[in-house]
Amino acid sequence: MNGKIKINLIFMIIVFSGMLLSSCNQFRQDNKAIDLTKDLSDENTNSKDEKNENKEQQSFVADLPIKIDSSSNYIVFQINVLPDEERKAKTEYSTRTAYNNNYLRNLIFQDIQTEEINILTTDKIEILSYQQLYKAKDNAENVILYQVVDTFSEDDEVLNLTSLYLSFDNGKGFKKITLNNHHLSSWEYFPELKKVFYKTIEDSDGNNKHNNLDKQHIYSVSIENFEARELLNAEFERLN
Repeated sequence: MNGKIKINLIFMIIVFSGMLLSSCNQFRQDNKAIDLTKDLSDENTNSKDEKNENKEQQSFVADLPIKIDSSSNYIVFQINVLPDEERKAKTEYSTRTAYNNNYLRNLIFQDIQTEEINILTTDKIEILSYQQLYKAKDNAENVILYQVVDTFSEDDEVLNLTSLYLSFDNGKGFKKITLNNHHLSSWEYFPELKKVFYKTIEDSDGNNKHNNLDKQHIYSVSIENFEARELLNAEFERLN
């Protein structure tokens, strides 16, 4: 009996020691889990900080208002993003002159009499140039023409296609006129027809790069209803 008791005692001591070791290991694992959670919390905090920093980099800023035309009832705030210095290039304003290479992010119009505010768009765009259309010298139409980049790519070799937009002189009715995958190459306004004639290059294969697959098109758009139509299709078929 004494021998059996000794064996049982030894067995119980071994089992009890194993339980203690298991508890210690579990305690160490729990401590490790806590440390990892803390690390993840720090990473999340850093991630939030990075997002906040990125958000701060996209802060919008407005220039002092201007009048596109001296007889206009509206003033315009040019909107850009800070602190991207390369996109803050400024040009001197002169009547009927486009604001070339400003790369503005938006425009905000204000009625001089009512002080009503209108934001041109809430879409992500870059305005390469904009200008008032004219019937004749010092006789403005109530339409503004824009050259805009509205599609973006992280590929530096991809061309940014320029689109034609129109709006009324209060910034309302902002509408894309050119088709998707079409690059605006030139335009001309004919006041006697109340139409803008423009030429585009179609990126036929959708690779945003000029090649021999691209096609040229000519369109006209009415400044009264902003409706566009393609020209000379039938005439080119006859020539072929």
